[in-house]
Amino acid sequence: MLGALFYFIYAYRTYIYEGIQLLDFLNLVVNFGIVLLISIWLISKSEVKNILNFVILFVFVIYLFVLHSFVTYINIPDYITQEYIGNPYVNIERINFIPFKTIYSNLFGRVVAPVTIMQTVGNLFLLLPLAFALLSLKIINNKYKAIIVIFLTTVFIEMFQLLDNFIASGYKYSEGGQRAIDIDDILLNTLGGLIGIVLFFIYKKLFLCKVLDRKNFTTEI
Repeated sequence: MLGALFYFIYAYRTYIYEGIQLLDFLNLVVNFGIVLLISIWLISKSEVKNILNFVILFVFVIYLFVLHSFVTYINIPDYITQEYIGNPYVNIERINFIPFKTIYSNLFGRVVAPVTIMQTVGNLFLLLPLAFALLSLKIINNKYKAIIVIFLTTVFIEMFQLLDNFIASGYKYSEGGQRAIDIDDILLNTLGGLIGIVLFFIYKKLFLCKVLDRKNFTTEI
């Protein structure tokens, strides 16, 4: 819970300032509370036997808050202060169903910039820490279950963003929502999860085995 406390202090100092409105404080508390509940559940499932596990868990909790702020953050004041005009709709222009279209455009299209490259790389590494932490903390003990969880997580993120766009489109200045729903995000997130699983097994083989060997050697002495 120490990681959650650190993040709350950071978020409070970043978003809460003199003259802050009640809605802004409510926004912070609600978003923080959602991830806090998820973090508590994951902590209860974690197996922490040494200081290394504690460090991984600490970083993992902070990662969950950062992940939420990027992909599933709910800006409550926007839904309360803006005028609701009704007639929500799905903005097809913000949806891509063609695999590799966005990846190719970001990396090899007519307009390739650092921001488009970073967007692609960011999606690749977005869920990598999640896969690594799930296995290293033994929240999940099976690599196949881990990749299923990663896949379902990225699908949930895209569906959440689609729903967020749909709800926001009913408000006056939403312009159909601000989030992009892209099958390439699912592909990159899932691939990143696979990389996280591979890194876990490398970590397990090169590091954890050495730690266990040292413990056994010390016990024998």
